[in-house]
Amino acid sequence: MSVMSIRVDDDKKRKLKAIASIQGKTMSSIIENLIDEYIAEFNNSEELDEELKAIMKVSEPSFEEWDNDEDAIYDDL
Repeated sequence: MSVMSIRVDDDKKRKLKAIASIQGKTMSSIIENLIDEYIAEFNNSEELDEELKAIMKVSEPSFEEWDNDEDAIYDDL
């Protein structure tokens, strides 16, 4: 699993943290569920799915430099 960092307005973060606490969840689990729902919605569209594959194929070389022994220490984060 990898780490993703996002910027969120302080007020939104406080509200999300309070809601997560009330529901007995973590903020991460709520965000991960929302991402899963968003991806599922995206995947239900064949045209968008093909577009995503094309974008990922084009961007693949850009990330090859990140896949190296020196940065492997971050793989488990």
